[in-house]
Amino acid sequence: QEHTSMKKQFLTFLTLILAFAASAQNLRETVAIVRPKLSESTQTFLADFSKSLRGDGFHAAADVLQNYGKGSFGTGFAYRDKHNNRLYIITNRHVVEQADRVDIEFSLPDNSTKRFAACPVVGVHDDFDLAFIALPEGANVPALETTDQSITDGTTVFTAGFPALEDRPSWQFGQGIVSNANALIKSLTNSKELPLIQHTAQVDAGSSGGPLLIRDEQAATGYAVIGINTWKAAGRENTNFAIPARAIDDLLQNYPSNPRVLLTRDEVSKRATEMLQAAQSSYQAMMPFVSYQYVSNISADTFYDLVIAASDAATDAMESCFEQGSPLEGIRIGLADIICRQFSGKNYTFSTVADLDTLARKAEVVYTAGNKSISTQWMMEQGRWRLVDAENVKASNIEPNGISKSYGFGTSVYLGLISPLNNAFDLSYSLAFKRTILTFVTYEITGSLLKINTEKTEWEGTYVKLNSDTQNVFDIDFNLGGQLPVKCGPIYLVPYAKVLGGLYLGSDLTGIDYGFGAGVEVAYKFGYQNYVFINLGYLGKKMKPFDDQEYRMKSKTLSGLACSIGISF
Repeated sequence: QEHTSMKKQFLTFLTLILAFAASAQNLRETVAIVRPKLSESTQTFLADFSKSLRGDGFHAAADVLQNYGKGSFGTGFAYRDKHNNRLYIITNRHVVEQADRVDIEFSLPDNSTKRFAACPVVGVHDDFDLAFIALPEGANVPALETTDQSITDGTTVFTAGFPALEDRPSWQFGQGIVSNANALIKSLTNSKELPLIQHTAQVDAGSSGGPLLIRDEQAATGYAVIGINTWKAAGRENTNFAIPARAIDDLLQNYPSNPRVLLTRDEVSKRATEMLQAAQSSYQAMMPFVSYQYVSNISADTFYDLVIAASDAATDAMESCFEQGSPLEGIRIGLADIICRQFSGKNYTFSTVADLDTLARKAEVVYTAGNKSISTQWMMEQGRWRLVDAENVKASNIEPNGISKSYGFGTSVYLGLISPLNNAFDLSYSLAFKRTILTFVTYEITGSLLKINTEKTEWEGTYVKLNSDTQNVFDIDFNLGGQLPVKCGPIYLVPYAKVLGGLYLGSDLTGIDYGFGAGVEVAYKFGYQNYVFINLGYLGKKMKPFDDQEYRMKSKTLSGLACSIGISF
């Protein structure tokens, strides 16, 4: 009898194990691989941008862009909206960034695959890292359900997803516990009061958007969703964070059941007015209004202007995005920061929706400030009207015209001529190496070949005779100067002034020189700290020989017109 009892216990235990394994397998029918489809223009943008960054020496950033352009993926899960009974894929917003459509792929237990191509991204959450994707009508996919069951520290939880293994998505089912049921980390929730679920179940790159689950015997799969896995803490072991499942309903309720409602003048007017309110707040508030199409219009050299022009907080956030493999979101942060500052404090008011094309899903919105009006272009992207272009914030010209704070270069080389304005010397040639310090200060080393007119003292008996002569000398000077670069589109007008001092050396004539120069430089920017220059200015200096008994300068002051051409590298 005791043997029979033990046998029943063993069979019960075995049955539970088999049921557990079977339900885990069933999850593969509802947890999907999410592959964003980048547009051709975006892929071209990423390839060109990556090539430019690599050419400028930013290899790590170039690798991030190149890898992103090759195609990324994340995880999502099927969910049926309680209000309209539509079937969606829930995932993270950062998984689908820059994509209006995605491919959905289910890797089934029998190693077969079920695919749904080009599914539209219906909407994203403006505050939380959530997005939802519409599956085709009639899609036969079992949906996961959420639960209101309370969880506490120590609750057993499970993760399901497709993290990368050898750069390919690989099914992973993990188990852990809730290590903090109410983790308040406002930096991860756009400063909103939303307690996150901190847990220890396995999460790796590619798990983003996958469900955080608990056992639920009433559910068809044996599990219910309590959260959406989104972050993994760096430098900590088994510290992962999920957005609570109740945020899903908040996401879906922000979108009308009939998408045509969004394609109205009233909806465009509402979003355009909300953007002005966001501009008075911060770049974080502006982010939901900046389209990824706007990002694609950024060129590599404009990106450097964007980094320099952005606020310190935005620059730090941009750097973090690049480090975490989200370069496009980083650029979007910089754009949001610039747009925010261009619209804030200018007393802009919404004027009108000048044009609305419901087929192309585009609109033109006009704002006014006093007697001035500006036109802005908008498009429907990821279920939201977003800004594509604005007259006062051109993507091709981030830094406004006027005094530039981003002008500068590492090293430049100049070839020049010095034409005499007096008879102290003949036409001369120069080679200069120049660098900028903090935009407005420069230092330079210049070498010149000069033919100087001199008078040599010779004795004839008791009389001193002065004979005119010329001497070829090599003059090397150190220059320290100041400049005020003024931006006019891609052209910079740079007035400058400098002081100089150095040595000159000849076959039998040596000495020191000192003086000053002033002029204007015209520069054209064609890359990161890459410019071509034309320089025209005045140069005046005194030259004093070490042996002033034998040689006297016919004129101690050399005055000349200096012109040069140069390039930075």
